[in-house]
Amino acid sequence: MTAINVSEATADRLRLLASAWEVDEEGAISRLIDRLAAGATEDPTPQSSARADQVEVYAVYDGRRVSGLYDPRTKALTVTSTPLEGSKYKSPSGAAIAVVQATNPKVNPNRNGWTFWTVRSTGDTLQSLRNR
Repeated sequence: MTAINVSEATADRLRLLASAWEVDEEGAISRLIDRLAAGATEDPTPQSSARADQVEVYAVYDGRRVSGLYDPRTKALTVTSTPLEGSKYKSPSGAAIAVVQATNPKVNPNRNGWTFWTVRSTGDTLQSLRNR
């Protein structure tokens, strides 16, 4: 076995990731490399904050990944990560506009939320759930 030198902070993060995935550190590194090799863009960390009636979504804007929960019944979207963690919007577009404003206030924030957000479980745009 070959040793790899990392900072204590990186080692702590690796142990945390391994614990979340219920594998050892080597297993966590292997999984990360496999995802990179497969070209995966999905967030590899498990998320369990969604209620049964909500859909986990994410958006990548300006190089940052933002997570959220979409409620198909009300069409509302709650941002669950920074920069707007806990903020609830009446529509996916309202949430998308807020994310753009918070991330890059110098640009026009108007966005179509149905194409801005991606369904975490399928990789499809939120538009795929619009008329259900």
